[in-house]
Amino acid sequence: MAYGGYTYFDAKYEPAKDDFIVLIWAKGTAPIEKIAEGIASESSVGTWTKLKTMNQFVWEHLRARVFKIHNVGKNAGFIWIAYPYEHFDSKNIMQFCASVMGNIFGLKELEELYVCDIKFPLKYQKQFPGPKAGMEGVRRYVGTEKSRRPHTGTIPKPKVGLNPKEFAHVAYESWIGGLDFVKDDENLVDQKFCPFKERFHEVVNAAERVEKETGRKVLYSPNISDRYDRMMDRMDYVKAHGWPMVMMDVYLMGFSVLPMALEQAHRYNLFTHAHRAGYAAAHRGNYGANFVIYEKYYRMLGVDQLHIGTGVGKMEGGPLLIKRLHQVADEKKGPAKMYLGMLDFEWAPHIKPIFSVSSGGMDAGKVEASVALHGRDVVVQAGGGIHGHPLGTRGGAASMRQAVDAVAKGISLPAYAKTHKELKMALDKFGYVSPKAVLKELADEKKNCKKMDAEVLRQGRGGMEKYS
Repeated sequence: MAYGGYTYFDAKYEPAKDDFIVLIWAKGTAPIEKIAEGIASESSVGTWTKLKTMNQFVWEHLRARVFKIHNVGKNAGFIWIAYPYEHFDSKNIMQFCASVMGNIFGLKELEELYVCDIKFPLKYQKQFPGPKAGMEGVRRYVGTEKSRRPHTGTIPKPKVGLNPKEFAHVAYESWIGGLDFVKDDENLVDQKFCPFKERFHEVVNAAERVEKETGRKVLYSPNISDRYDRMMDRMDYVKAHGWPMVMMDVYLMGFSVLPMALEQAHRYNLFTHAHRAGYAAAHRGNYGANFVIYEKYYRMLGVDQLHIGTGVGKMEGGPLLIKRLHQVADEKKGPAKMYLGMLDFEWAPHIKPIFSVSSGGMDAGKVEASVALHGRDVVVQAGGGIHGHPLGTRGGAASMRQAVDAVAKGISLPAYAKTHKELKMALDKFGYVSPKAVLKELADEKKNCKKMDAEVLRQGRGGMEKYS
């Protein structure tokens, strides 16, 4: 079924090694075959009508090819599209997004359009640096490369409103209580009530005090997110004062500012903590893109820590989706099959693993379930679950560290709480989330993955949402 005078569907096409593969869910007012043709045309070399300017080179070498369609009803289905490597600009993720995640969302025939996943060829990945330090670099700094225990972190609360001394006091109490990491929240940068430079100095002084008192290395990520020149001024300031970490609101920064900011952070040997605020606007509803795609961009560009969701906390994202996001964050290769509406993946050898951050509605009672899902290579981060503890911030921090220590020793939280009062008080207030439900879901997925994949193919986007 041609679109604009050309046909982009080729069921016999075998994707080349260097092709990009894009998996899309679409539903609309036209047959899914016509929708697929329109998406391939609009995202590559075509338009709504036949062109006098089309030539053989463009058609043969640069067009997108729909090589598979799985119908879920007459006007809906999954679409697999292969794009040739030469179609895309070098080192230009913005141009890539403008092609495969751009105008296609405006096609009037569409009622639903969701970009499920993208498989990036190794040749493309080699253009990007990947993390400078990555998970292992952060572990070496903190001193957990041998113990392999999860890291613990927090965000001083209230999110905004504390002055620099108040903020630093909360950070100090958090570290003294046993945490490894403190971060600014996504909406705190340089407000008058808490200026960036003043807050930075107060918190760094608190961190240095903790290190002298305990002998432990701790981390703080000041949020530098802003227009590019202000970000660079703040990064220069952090580097000039010898601090090793910054935070960026990576999704909101976009793919114009982010690559330059990360290149500078790499030159300065700064760890980068990546917050994903805003991504859900392009993920929830009838139109959007799976976060797994952005996660791949961020790992290629080189963040060191990245929020990926908890699977057990307050933010959307079920255990099986979060499991895949964690795999993409720190594994080299995924299973060679479609996985609940997502593609297999393979990372270029130089792309280091990043540290997954499990954050959003966390408290000590959820740590065991979170680690059952993520494994030990995770930063378990809590805000209200620490600062809302009956004993305050220090007690809440102690409860989180005790929970992590219990998991590292293979002891259940209720059993460990019998001899650790801060943990017991946290469980009494916030409750205990047993890992049994998570472990059962993971076991069921392992046992029934073929049936689950078939269900996704049968139900479409609704089937994906069931498992995500």
